[in-house]
Amino acid sequence: MVVNKNIILVSQFINDFGSGFSRVALIILITTWFHAAIYVGIYSFCLFVPGIVLAAPIGHFVDQQTQLKPFLLKTSLAAAVAVLLILGLVAWQVKNFPLLITSAILYDTCASFYGPIITKLTVRLFTADVYSRLNAAISTAMMSASLLSGVIVTALMTVLPLATLFVADFLSYLIVFGLLIGLHEKSVTETPAPTTFSGSAWNGFSYVRQLFQQFPALVPVLATALLFNILLAPNDVYFTQLATMVFHNTKAIGLMTSAFSIGFLLGSVLYRWLAKSVRLHTFIQISLVEIPIAFFLFGESKWLLGSLLGVVLLGSALPFFNISNKTILQKQVPEAELATVSNSYYALINLSQPIGLLGIPLVIDALGMRSFTLLASVSYLAIAGGIIATKKISPALDR
Repeated sequence: MVVNKNIILVSQFINDFGSGFSRVALIILITTWFHAAIYVGIYSFCLFVPGIVLAAPIGHFVDQQTQLKPFLLKTSLAAAVAVLLILGLVAWQVKNFPLLITSAILYDTCASFYGPIITKLTVRLFTADVYSRLNAAISTAMMSASLLSGVIVTALMTVLPLATLFVADFLSYLIVFGLLIGLHEKSVTETPAPTTFSGSAWNGFSYVRQLFQQFPALVPVLATALLFNILLAPNDVYFTQLATMVFHNTKAIGLMTSAFSIGFLLGSVLYRWLAKSVRLHTFIQISLVEIPIAFFLFGESKWLLGSLLGVVLLGSALPFFNISNKTILQKQVPEAELATVSNSYYALINLSQPIGLLGIPLVIDALGMRSFTLLASVSYLAIAGGIIATKKISPALDR
């Protein structure tokens, strides 16, 4: 068990570390080659839509695999090949936007198999009593990798050729492949359990509806996730507005981005420490109250340091919610359908993001940043208080 745990954590770190290079490099590449913000917007949209549409089919395909280790190895190699395609476009200066977008979507799709496979492997390889701590450790590895890769890219992108970033990502997949070979997965010989979910792999919402019918305690959790996702989606807009329009310091954008990542990392570590003594529904309740308080602090503080502390607090709240959600699904959904149902569940949550990304900037333009953060934080705190006071976040989530 210890060997498997270490392999999963180290491979998760390296996987996200390498992906961080390509993620930043693609934005730089599109901005440098095509010289218009609209291209970055199109790129983001083209990655967002397949992520929603293909979530259930990817999960369903993962659930069809009897042995997960060989499939994980294959998808890691497929992602490495997709990185090579992008690297080829860069090396030969093929400045074709549709071709670049197609390659980026292919890469993102191949990489999207990794998460649901690891989620399902956690259930297959470990007992339920370690899910929370292992999920917290995985979250810590992911955020540590993203933070470190962001620092390295910031420091070296003016020194190294852009193609080097894609090479680094390609090499990371080869290292991950080598690590995963050592993963020990027992052969599945038991008769599959009777299915409790049914429907088309292309209709993920049907799976979520069945999940709610079987486990109604999760409905308020999804509702709050959809609502809070609207508020948290435009973080980059908040950071930019506060840094330039309030503090008149463009360097504060980078500070706020780093503070958010540090907060997320701290929250993941803290979750792991508290997992034995704090119940899942309590973690969710804490996060619902913490988010609007942190939003008020970073949006209304008159000093940059106070605002940064608010950003750290905001980042730390997300693992409390996210890790608890993941653990609840792992406990409530049969392993045979876990990837399909969980992918569908998260795809539904992400549907509220465009509302925040498109609508909130318009509200900020109309009210101003300070007025918006005050209104939003007070409103969301009242909502969170009402949800907790009426016991919508039930102890039934802990079972």
